[in-house]
Amino acid sequence: MADKHEMMGSGNIKKALAWLAAPAIIGLIAQTLYGLVDSVFIGRGLGEDSILGLAALAVAFPLTFLLICVGSGVAVGGSSFISRGFGASDKSRVQKGIGNMILMALAAGVFCTIFGFLFLDPLLTLFGATEATMPFAREYMFWIILGCTFQIMAITLNMVVMAQGNSVYSMTMYIISSFVNIVLDYIFIFEFGWGMQGAAAATVLCQMLNIVILVFYLYRVSKLNFSLKWIKYDRPAFSEIGKIGVSEFLREGSFIFTFIIIVWNLNYYGNDTHIAIYGLLNRIFGFVFIPAIGIVQGMIPLAGYNYGAKNYARVREIVKVSLIWATVILFVLTALTYLFTNAIFTLFIPDNPELVREAVIAYWIANIMVPIISIQVIGSAFMQAIGKAKASFVLAVARQIIMLPVMIIVPLFLGLTGVWAAYPIADILASALTMLFVVTQLNSLKREEKLQEKYNRESVST
Repeated sequence: MADKHEMMGSGNIKKALAWLAAPAIIGLIAQTLYGLVDSVFIGRGLGEDSILGLAALAVAFPLTFLLICVGSGVAVGGSSFISRGFGASDKSRVQKGIGNMILMALAAGVFCTIFGFLFLDPLLTLFGATEATMPFAREYMFWIILGCTFQIMAITLNMVVMAQGNSVYSMTMYIISSFVNIVLDYIFIFEFGWGMQGAAAATVLCQMLNIVILVFYLYRVSKLNFSLKWIKYDRPAFSEIGKIGVSEFLREGSFIFTFIIIVWNLNYYGNDTHIAIYGLLNRIFGFVFIPAIGIVQGMIPLAGYNYGAKNYARVREIVKVSLIWATVILFVLTALTYLFTNAIFTLFIPDNPELVREAVIAYWIANIMVPIISIQVIGSAFMQAIGKAKASFVLAVARQIIMLPVMIIVPLFLGLTGVWAAYPIADILASALTMLFVVTQLNSLKREEKLQEKYNRESVST
């Protein structure tokens, strides 16, 4: 543990970031892979209903995404809280943070389960389910909502692991559960013929497996000496975690408003087939975007630790390195997907070359500016890491606020093509705004650093 703290506080930044981010990236690849495999299995395993199944996955995506956002909100809010506790060597803060993260995750899980079952059909209708896709979407979401507490808790506890710098354990957990999920997917869909329900049931079972692995970490691997006594409501800790968590939820969850506009536009200018294409675009984009998310997961505890230790120069360098790495990796991966787009979509849609051609064109248009999205995710994560809830909130909603009018106006002139073209336009504008916030905050840290140096010199002279 002492070596890890030395690495976080004074070690080589590139090595520290790689050490934290690489396992997170590998784990996320494994986790996202079974989402892709879900789509491949459904695209090939439902026969004549495969396209409707893929469209139903797209319709169900915002609900499953919202549940992930809830978990991420609790996890990121808690990570920011306890990482600063680690940096300041405040054990009480760390214990309160972990205990209140768990309480918040349990409360959120119960609420989401009740709310989800009460309003499942209206929500699916809101997100674009048609008479043809509703039965498939309902079958899938029943099991996902039933097990959402496990999902939210797993995301939360995993961030405790990440905040301690033990990303290798996190990676191992995701690899194990992803492998099990893929195996169960195949058995449930192809052998048992459970279709959409089989894909969802496999996911929930693997989330339960994640909980078992993470609880084992807390009691047997972690050096924190975790105790159930930590799970006690503390108003200041709960409030601070909640404020940053809400910002994270809004940052990710605000995408849902854009999703609604997109699906409505697709229903107006296209049909269920184009919604299926949109769902596949999201799956592939998510896979391409993994390295940026992994870098963020490595950057947040690293930046939060050093901010808590008032090592501002190191915080600035962490942001710079993270931004460069994320941009370069996103550029390379986007270029690779452009070279093999046709082959990629053929995996999901094996018997419809015309639909594949439409999907390829949509992907090329929508993802042309993906590399600069690194500015948005790194900038927002930076604000979260240093506890700037208001700035993080602004950046959380900026892209979606920009996207909404663009997504409404551009299709009026370009039709279906305009739906895809709205993405790069919004990304350019949102990235410019984020850069303005980041540069301003970095300059503020530089001024604080100079004041601290002046204070230290005066203290020595006296």
